[in-house]
Amino acid sequence: MSWAEAAPAFLVSLLVVFGPGLLWGAALGLRRLTLLALAGPLSITAVVVSAEAAALVGIGWSLLPVAVVAAGVAVLLRFARHLFAHLLHPQPEAAPAASWRTVITAWAVSAVPLAAIMIWIIGVSENIAQSHDNTFHLNALRYIDDTANASSLTLGYLGSREGTFYPAAWHAVVSLVMTSGVPLTAAVNVTNVVLITAIWSTGCLFLVTRVLGEGALPLLVAAVLSTAYSTFPYLLLEFGVVYPFLLSVALLPAALGLVLQLVGAGVPGPLRTLLSVALLIGVLPGLLLAHPSALLGLLALGAPAVLAVVQRRARSADGRARRTALAGGAAFLLVGVLLWATVRPARSGADNWLELGDAGRAVAEVLFHGPLARPVAVLVTVLTVVGAVVVLRRRRNRWILALYAVAAALFVIGNWRQAPDLRWIVTGPWYNDYFRISALLPVGGILLASVGGAAVADALLARARRRRSLRGTPEPSWFVPVLAGALVLSALAVAPFFAVQRGVVEAAAQYRYTDNSRLLTSDELELLQRLPESVPPDAVVAGMPLTGASLSYALADRRTLLPHGTVPATADARLVFEELDTMVGNPEVCAAVRRTNLRFVLDFGSASVRGGNAPVPSGLDELTVENGFVLVDSEGDASLYRIVGCNTPSES
Repeated sequence: MSWAEAAPAFLVSLLVVFGPGLLWGAALGLRRLTLLALAGPLSITAVVVSAEAAALVGIGWSLLPVAVVAAGVAVLLRFARHLFAHLLHPQPEAAPAASWRTVITAWAVSAVPLAAIMIWIIGVSENIAQSHDNTFHLNALRYIDDTANASSLTLGYLGSREGTFYPAAWHAVVSLVMTSGVPLTAAVNVTNVVLITAIWSTGCLFLVTRVLGEGALPLLVAAVLSTAYSTFPYLLLEFGVVYPFLLSVALLPAALGLVLQLVGAGVPGPLRTLLSVALLIGVLPGLLLAHPSALLGLLALGAPAVLAVVQRRARSADGRARRTALAGGAAFLLVGVLLWATVRPARSGADNWLELGDAGRAVAEVLFHGPLARPVAVLVTVLTVVGAVVVLRRRRNRWILALYAVAAALFVIGNWRQAPDLRWIVTGPWYNDYFRISALLPVGGILLASVGGAAVADALLARARRRRSLRGTPEPSWFVPVLAGALVLSALAVAPFFAVQRGVVEAAAQYRYTDNSRLLTSDELELLQRLPESVPPDAVVAGMPLTGASLSYALADRRTLLPHGTVPATADARLVFEELDTMVGNPEVCAAVRRTNLRFVLDFGSASVRGGNAPVPSGLDELTVENGFVLVDSEGDASLYRIVGCNTPSES
């Protein structure tokens, strides 16, 4: 399927990602950039609330519950706005607000390059990320489609046993895009393009303008810089893949911008305090069910601004204001510590990173914006240095420097394998996974770099205007827009080089089917596409997830005994994986085969998506006629066997 043929999926995705939030924002009286930037985060909340409500009342998951929740909440918000008009209505802008033309132009400067790069990375619209966690994500989408249930409370085991919690915001959104009729894999890619260009792009504009104001220059600088970091969004398109975390990071700039506006850390904005609180509360459910660690990321990145405002207000001569500020700061720290201690996985989840990481190298990488051994990101590095100088010289908003220092500290400590206890305390919510943590660096750094970018652009524009003035040449109306456009195009031309270029190339390599691709080879894909010709719809297939064989569920709609991971979730499944090739003369194995309706085995060899060879379960080691298996179909080294050693229904 070409990207043009996926146009219906783009339309549905835009409707899901923008529709509810635009409705809610309009009901609250939001305007222009604020309305556009918060529409995406509010829509994600609408989706997750709808998914949980639909599961609770027993309604099948579809666009209908989202429409009902979106419309119902919009009516309530409109009523609340009327009832509490003096508290909720946006106050007159203390700083000029950008026009729709300026906002849309800046959005296009960010979204068009991001979309073009992402489409180049993905290649064909139906390609998949050839990485480990994608087995779970793709099978989860098929599970939601089969069960009409997108609740985060039950997604964890994909029906292989009683469900458990797994944050399902990303899966819920993609499952709605699948209603457009495109293949599951195309829905994934279309949705990711829309999530980044709709939520990340507008969120970056919103965050930067909370500090620099909604002038055209800050908007354009933020737009360019939103494309200029190698670790987001490009890294999370192929690492893991951790698509839920990708969504949560995309949501962070808008959420952080709301925090800045709520505490008054930047320029005066249009939102009254109660309205800012209401919007932040509205964004949090989507943030939490995208990925819970995003809440801690918001706390960490927001702390410098919150504490700077507390310090400023504590110096007030008004004793009551001082006490209120100190109480608020203490409450923030207390809540932060409690959440940091509780919103985290078990420590065993970080075992994969025990011997990995280099804190010394990480320090250099954050200084030169080349994390994960990538080259220096020249544009971002230069503008960050300029931004630091500007902030220090102006003695205003120095917390911006601290904000990037927090993101940098998380990355460095996440790399510090010699301090395991400190590492777990600080970065345990991210499994000590410094790859994930590196995706927070752009959120923590874009403000500082934007200060530098705005200062450089201001200086260049002022110099050009001064030169015309000295020559006595009148300044035509087109002069500043054309010069600003030239600066934007020059910056966009520089941004993709070095660190970003490496990140994009590495990501693109993970989206190609080849004879040796890591998760699914070309031969394996071809065999899976033929699976419906040989396997009845109700039959279950056994296969090793690390070889890609479990994707029979996602890509061929044939259930698999082990939909993800390496350890079967039930006693029957464990017995099958341990002893299936002893079924002839082993009634216990045959009983497990019948109870699970297992009728076929996919053999994709032992090449693991993690690299090297995956251990072959003892029960799938000898797939011979003597042991009760018959070859049904094959493509290259990929084979499909029917189980005949237990007199299963497939023999008749």
